[in-house]
Amino acid sequence: MPPRRVKCSFTDCKAAAARISGDCAFCAGHYCSNHRLLEDHKCNGLEDCKKEAFEQNATQLNKERTQVIRGV
Repeated sequence: MPPRRVKCSFTDCKAAAARISGDCAFCAGHYCSNHRLLEDHKCNGLEDCKKEAFEQNATQLNKERTQVIRGV
């Protein structure tokens, strides 16, 4: 028997879920190519994703900040 096709987790969508790119790490859903982005499937983890990205960017910017050496 062939492996079972995973259906898109978006409400009223009957398309097959994209294999690797359709898995959402924030809500654990499986989505087709039309609904794979967090905004497209109205992910409940969208705010957490934005906060995490903001914190990563802020950390990276602080690492790259130019240090002023006075008296040289």
